[in-house]
Amino acid sequence: MYHTIVKLQPLLHAPLHLLSLVLIGWAPRVAHGQTDSARLAGTVRSSINGLPIAGVMIAVRGTQVFDVTNSVGGFALAGLPAGRQRIRILYQDSVSSEHEIRLTAGKTLTLSVLLDVDAIELAPIVVEAQTLRAERSLAGFYDRRKWRFGRFYTRQDLEHRRGLPLQSLLGESGVSMRCRGRDCIPLSWSAGRQCVMSLYLDGVRLPADQLDLIHIDDLAGVEVYKRGFDVPVEYQSRLGNECGASLMWSRN
Repeated sequence: MYHTIVKLQPLLHAPLHLLSLVLIGWAPRVAHGQTDSARLAGTVRSSINGLPIAGVMIAVRGTQVFDVTNSVGGFALAGLPAGRQRIRILYQDSVSSEHEIRLTAGKTLTLSVLLDVDAIELAPIVVEAQTLRAERSLAGFYDRRKWRFGRFYTRQDLEHRRGLPLQSLLGESGVSMRCRGRDCIPLSWSAGRQCVMSLYLDGVRLPADQLDLIHIDDLAGVEVYKRGFDVPVEYQSRLGNECGASLMWSRN
């Protein structure tokens, strides 16, 4: 399975909107008779609140194949030529971005597109990280949110709590704090005793005493798991997460 996380560069000079594209992976085609062609499918969601975005056009350059996302943000393109292709993503009059992908004959490439439709004057950047898994991204945050095993705060939720310390947000989720001066450590309960909760920022584990270095205003999403068995398996280290975990995703 192949993964890459890309923040696409808008091509227009209107107020810029950050576009994040996550290639989830390949799936075999189930249709017969067009084994020499490829298929593209996926969803477009807001990175602000995870809601689907309708009316986004997905097209492959050099072909006449395109689709417009429906009410649930879904799209699907069939009969595409295999090999390296450029997809174009168009939204209203403010976003036009392109990115190169590789299509394989007889297979479907699934995309998860996050569109920051409310952002203004963001610096256009392109970041490729082919070793990162799709789950270790904001797209994974919204996928896990559907299962509701933890407490989730979208960027929209965090905007209502601007200026508050992260300790306040975790306390709202039922996490206890042990503080010495300005340094606080998040605590949870396991087997009748208090223990230190694990912290992750953009998929990287942090020392628990660095909580005060993270600011709500810099985050696009927070997920809190007070019980160890609710922690997603990809964040369960060999040291164990019996004390739960807090996963945080930055805006940049």
